Amino acid sequence: MSSFVDKNYLNKYQETSLKIINLLLLFFLLIISNLNAQPSSAQQPTKGPIFTDYGPVFKVPDSDVVLIPNFKYKVFFDIGQTTKETFNLNHRIESIARFINMHALNGVKLKDMQIAVVLHGAATRDLLTNASYQKRYDNDNPTAELVKQLLERDVKFYLCGQSLYFMKLNKKDLIPGVKVALSAMTISTMLQAEGYTLIP
Repeated sequence: MSSFVDKNYLNKYQETSLKIINLLLLFFLLIISNLNAQPSSAQQPTKGPIFTDYGPVFKVPDSDVVLIPNFKYKVFFDIGQTTKETFNLNHRIESIARFINMHALNGVKLKDMQIAVVLHGAATRDLLTNASYQKRYDNDNPTAELVKQLLERDVKFYLCGQSLYFMKLNKKDLIPGVKVALSAMTISTMLQAEGYTLIP
């Protein structure tokens, strides 16, 4: 009788031990698979060195194109679109911060980046002060802080006057520092004549 109990107990003990071992193995396999699934640090985008809250970029250590020393980046961005939701940042404007971060990260000085932005159409709303934005959309302008930071870094903002008045707005509705042009077409022509390269 005692041997039967001992055998029975032993069998249950072995079964329990096997279950625990299997669970531990499964646990370690899950950990290993999660580690393998995580991207390496080289694949993670980084923010900065100029804009730490905007414009994440990837380092490209194996680039085949060598940057020209002391090259002057004279460019302008044409932006006519914005987000469907009025509470979301305009990522087309954030791409300007990415342009600056990306080149600064690779040794290009801020003074060697002459950047202008031409906005028109739906993107007009992204240049409104919070007060004007709230009157129209019942929330703060989610792109206003980024625009202010770009203006502080000498990025020039030009708004199409046709779009401004089509939307029944005035210059006083705009973030201080934004300039109003006769039209987006006019200022784009002038900037290209001054040697700016268009980034659509």
